[in-house]
Amino acid sequence: MNESLITVRYAKALYDLASESKQLDVVVKDIENIKLILDESEEFKQFIMNPILKISEKLRIIDVLFAGKLQKMSIQFLYLLINNTREMYLKDICIYFLSYYKKNKGIYDALITTAIPLTETHRKEIYAVIHKKFKVNIDLKEKVDPSIIGGFILRIDDQQINASLSAQLNKIKRELIHS
Repeated sequence: MNESLITVRYAKALYDLASESKQLDVVVKDIENIKLILDESEEFKQFIMNPILKISEKLRIIDVLFAGKLQKMSIQFLYLLINNTREMYLKDICIYFLSYYKKNKGIYDALITTAIPLTETHRKEIYAVIHKKFKVNIDLKEKVDPSIIGGFILRIDDQQINASLSAQLNKIKRELIHS
């Protein structure tokens, strides 16, 4: 992530404004949606980065795309970026904003890798165990990797627990080779 001064200032300004006006939760959802669109739509990314398109045209397209879908504050923030020709920082601002929000709320990113997809019951149990053991709230992402054979690999920020069957088999293999 590019944490330039521009990125940090705009993200923190939006965070502070949304927080002060008691709209933080809805603005967070808007920023998540904008980031998702930037990640998934090459057309939107090209539109927002297009230096040839007039500011007035970009503002009109933003109105067409997001009217009734985003909060007024979020749309005004997009206007501000476009009017200040800072729209090329939009994705980095979204990433930093969401990271800053999680940090302030004490939410940690967690990734669990399993050989097969988790059931909803397992997901809830894992969340409860993590919350109890580490005393943190998490944003749990999932990854399926059949090569781990069974078990799981859990990563919370910079900590990792590898309870995969493949890791255990590799450990046994190393012990047999070195004995």
